Amino acid sequence: MQTQQKEIQKEQTTIKLVEGTYTPVEAADILFALIGDKIKFHNMQILSLQERFGIDSVHSEQRIKELKAAKMQVKDLILEARDAGLTLQIEGNIKINFLPEE
Repeated sequence: MQTQQKEIQKEQTTIKLVEGTYTPVEAADILFALIGDKIKFHNMQILSLQERFGIDSVHSEQRIKELKAAKMQVKDLILEARDAGLTLQIEGNIKINFLPEE
C-alpha cells in the first residue's frame, strides 16, 4: 500500500478573524478576549517548559509584556471612542505561511 503525500500550498493564506464596526463595549469584548487568550496561551507555554524541562521561556515572557502593553493601548482607544461617542471599525487578518521545520 502506497502512501500519497498531499501537496501543500506554499502560498500565504489570509483569514479574516475580525471585521466590522463595533460599539466601544463590543470592541472591548472582542479585543480583550483575543489578547487575553494569547496571554493565557503564553502563560501555559511558560508553565509547560518550566515543569517539563526546568527552563524559562524568554519568548513567551516577552510576548506577555507586549500583549499587556497592547491591552493598555486598546483600553485607551476604547475609552477615547466611548467619550467621543464614536464606534470602532476593526479589521483583523491572520496570515499563515508554511515554513520548513527548524
